[in-house]
Amino acid sequence: MTKRNFLKTELLKNLESKIKDFGFQLNKTQAEFINKNKFGWFKFQIVFLKIDEGWELKPSLLIRCNTIENIYHEISEFETKYQEGTPTIGSSIEDYLNDNVSYRYRLTDENQINSIAQQLYILFITIALPFFDKYNTIEKIDKVLNNNMHDTSLTGAIFKGAKALITAKLTNRANYQELENYYLNYYSMFSNGFYMPNYLNLVKLLKTL
Repeated sequence: MTKRNFLKTELLKNLESKIKDFGFQLNKTQAEFINKNKFGWFKFQIVFLKIDEGWELKPSLLIRCNTIENIYHEISEFETKYQEGTPTIGSSIEDYLNDNVSYRYRLTDENQINSIAQQLYILFITIALPFFDKYNTIEKIDKVLNNNMHDTSLTGAIFKGAKALITAKLTNRANYQELENYYLNYYSMFSNGFYMPNYLNLVKLLKTL
């Protein structure tokens, strides 16, 4: 085992011992802690970025609502094997808080493992768990996506209109038609209209629900 792999393995093992009592299980391959539930899943993910002497760690938050994703994948053209892994919303902690603080950690020596694991655990308790609670229903996700139609921070630009329109339909929003038209215009201009066919297929699909 290389030093870099050793550092990664031991960091995840240390963090696992702290997080497992909250119902989150470690997926070593993806370097993430997942809580599967009736809603879908919550993930506390540690992105390991290679640096010369080890790793830079970037903690991230992901939520999947199965109801939303199952509808989306009827028109998404994602290969079946990838469909169960798509989040509905998510962000790095750094981008989510956007408070001019770098929530990244450089791991280059095993003496740092305990300290960094503890800092990540604190972020899990103070940021991740409240995030999962804040967006644990379709109604809550709908509000954050559609109350600010211009904000793509939790979905990414590609998925914003599609995921937002699905939640609007599922929550029977009074301004559904306004949202449909807004996102139609959005996709007509975004990426030269490349994603417009999928969006139009989604609009047609949602009319059947």
